[in-house]
Formats: sequence, C-alpha cells, structure tokens
Amino acid sequence: MISVRWYLLWYLLLAVLLTTVLACITQSGFNLAAIAALTGGVAAGDIAATIWFDLTHFSLTYAPIALVNLLVAAVLLHFLPLLRRYWLAAGLGAVLLYLMLLIINIIAPMPTLIAATRSNTGIISMLLCSSAGMLSYVWLLKRRKLYA
Repeated sequence: MISVRWYLLWYLLLAVLLTTVLACITQSGFNLAAIAALTGGVAAGDIAATIWFDLTHFSLTYAPIALVNLLVAAVLLHFLPLLRRYWLAAGLGAVLLYLMLLIINIIAPMPTLIAATRSNTGIISMLLCSSAGMLSYVWLLKRRKLYA
C-alpha cells in the first residue's frame, strides 16, 4: 500500500500562497512607484485599489510560476535533505526563481512578463518573495517533525 503524505502538499500550497501574495504586493509597489514618478504622487485609495487588483488578477499569472518554482525546490529538498537548512532552502528558492525568470523572458520576449523584474532591485525583491515561501515550507516541515 502506498502511503501519501498529504501534509506535504498542504505545506507546499501554503508556501505558494505566501509567495504569491508577497509577489503581488511587491509588483504593486513597483508599478505604483513608476506611476508616482510620472505623476508626482498616488492617492491612498489608488494604492489600495492597485494592490487589490494585483492580488485578484496578477496572482493568477504568478501563482503557477510560484507553484512550479516551489514544487521543484520541494522535490530537491526531499531527495537532498542537507538542503533543509533555512539559508540553503531560501537560496534554492531564489536561484530556481531566477532561472525561471530567465526562461520566461526567453519564451515570452516582450519587455517583461513581470514588471517588477525590469530592474535589479525588482528582481531581488521577487527573489526574496520566493525565499520567504521556501522558508515557510521548510519551517512547516521542521515544525511537523518536531511536534510529531
């Protein structure tokens, strides 16, 4: 009989959710900064509306990217348990996302699919979002083993 550990999928989905929410807020911040540079400022209502719009629309674009990114990282963590150190897992999530962004920009050669990745600061911000998701996944795994 095959034993399925459903908690691994649950932890992965929570990490994808965290990564997606952080990336959407980051994307909104970079878009709003660009708009503010052109117009001289953005009203608080517009900021809230933009963040909400990105959470409801951009998340549909970014969630599959985050899912593939964290799924590959989770599989690597499963087969290489030495990567389960927090800093290695965070680095792994960031490196895998960077490789995915390179592949996406090759496949879809428009200016960029994700506006926040047009600058080095934006790329680093998105990589930190991926690292946060990977850290939450490893934390949940370690917490489960500690209290199991």
